[in-house]
This record gives sequence, structure tokens and C-alpha cells, in this order.
Amino acid sequence: MNLFLVLWIVILAMTAYAAKSRGRSVPRWIAIGFFFPGLALITVLVLPRRAKTGVDGLVHEDLRPCPACAKDIKAAASRCKHCAAEVVPIALRERSGWVARITAETDEEFERLAKQIELMDIPAILNAPPHLFAGPFEEKAQARNTLNYLKSDLGLDGLVTWRSVSREQEA
Repeated sequence: MNLFLVLWIVILAMTAYAAKSRGRSVPRWIAIGFFFPGLALITVLVLPRRAKTGVDGLVHEDLRPCPACAKDIKAAASRCKHCAAEVVPIALRERSGWVARITAETDEEFERLAKQIELMDIPAILNAPPHLFAGPFEEKAQARNTLNYLKSDLGLDGLVTWRSVSREQEA
């Protein structure tokens, strides 16, 4: 009886992981897997991956849907690797996401902070005075960790916030 319970939990966990990796609703697939564990796992493994769209597509730095064929391509790509369509790359400053925001009091301080942050190996948007943005990041925890790093190593203080960028849809 205990072996059955352990196997059921393992299959349920595998179903949740497979659903998450394919862009599917994890709670929904856990609920389905609760009643039909093996069938839910097989079904979610057979389903195709969902492309990241809308804000989700902008937040994930690496992938976005191609406007011509809807297959996943890199956000910085200028040509789709699947259909060879020319696409407009999404620059870092045009992406939404979690950021560590630092505000400079003066233009001189802004320039000094921008130079300090530029030397680090973190994504940063440094062209929006008086704010400097470390990010955008997909996860809030990534922005929080970056802010903690900036506080401890450089003595910079700021806040973690969502930076929303509205873009017109490509035709």
C-alpha cells in the first residue's frame, strides 16, 4: 500500500513538472493527475509546448513567438529560424519584467552609477534618468538578489518593482 502511494506521488510530481515545462497549467494538471495519474502524465507529455506570448513573451529574455509562424524564436533575433521571416528584435530596454530600481539624485550621480553598473555582468537599462534598472528579470527573486548584491557590494539602495513596457503589436 505504501509503495502505491509513493508511486502515485512520484507520477503526480512528474506530471506537474512536465506541465510546467510545456507551458501548461500546473494546478490543472495536478488535479487531473490526482484522479488519473498515468493518463495525465502521458497526455501532458504528448501535448505540444505552448509559445510564450504577450507580457510573458516580453519577460522571458530568451524566447518570443515569431509574428509570422508563431514558433519560438530568440527575443533578439532579426530573422525567424523556422520560416526565415524578418522580425524586429526586442531590445532589453523594451522588455517588461522585475527590476531592481535605483534612483540617482543628480545627473552626475546618475552617470557615476551607470558606469558602476555597466561594469557588472547583469542586464541593465541605463538610459532612463534618474532611474537605473538592473534587469528585467523573469522572477522577482532574481531582481531581489540583484538588489541585495548592489547593496552589499556597492552600497546602492533601491527597490524591486515590476517595469511594464507597452509596445505596439508587430503587423
